[in-house]
Amino acid sequence: MTSFSVEVLCPKHGLERFKVKIFKRMNIASDEIAPKVRMKPRAGEISCLYIGRNVSYDEAKNYLVSYFRDNIQGEIVRIKMSF
Repeated sequence: MTSFSVEVLCPKHGLERFKVKIFKRMNIASDEIAPKVRMKPRAGEISCLYIGRNVSYDEAKNYLVSYFRDNIQGEIVRIKMSF
């Protein structure tokens, strides 16, 4: 299992840190990226990404960056990949 540690500088809350887990799945399309959205305690956040077997980790990272730019008002400080 792989995960991304994300640090976001939020103007409302300050520095926020969280992890997004990455799971490679064989039962989805080979080039699909499907986010799992958390419902509790904070609705609307990504808790993990399901990726197909042909998706690279760089593509998953680019997906996360574009998701955070579109949905979070803060500035991304760092995204670190951990195995």
